[in-house]
Amino acid sequence: MLQKRIMRFLTALMALFGAASWAAPAAATNTSFLFTGYCFDCTGTATGELVVKDYTLGDVLTTGNFVSFTYSSNLTSFTLDTVTSLVGSFSVLPGSAFVVLFNDDYAFSSLSTPFFSPWCAGATGTCGSDFGFVSSWALGTGSVPEPAMWVAMVVGFGLLGTTMRRPRRSSALYA
Repeated sequence: MLQKRIMRFLTALMALFGAASWAAPAAATNTSFLFTGYCFDCTGTATGELVVKDYTLGDVLTTGNFVSFTYSSNLTSFTLDTVTSLVGSFSVLPGSAFVVLFNDDYAFSSLSTPFFSPWCAGATGTCGSDFGFVSSWALGTGSVPEPAMWVAMVVGFGLLGTTMRRPRRSSALYA
């Protein structure tokens, strides 16, 4: 009898969390795109990371998608937390992409013909201008599951464990 009550309670709890997760507005999903380029004027490899939100491959990038951009080589390194302009698109990854972004101090362009060029104007700190060839973009690592997903998984495993621990009823008939 107690087990039936516990099972009903857990089922109701799972239904409640399921309804709450469906009713809650979806959080913005961040996607990370990793850049690698081979410098002509700097030594070695230049790297960067563009983080955007609510973006689907093939769509046009806008300033509304922008979260942050980081670029680094042995000549130039900078991080952008805001941009005044962002245009571009990612279609097939890994591969080249058309991306141009800038604010008042820094700019970065990666053309679909695999050239890239970051530059800065009026910025302080490590500032230079790189130029490179064979740039490529790749999709960054996946994200961590949301708390509602963790709750659903824990409740699901709890129900599974409860079901497995439940004693089996004997079907033997006694005369």
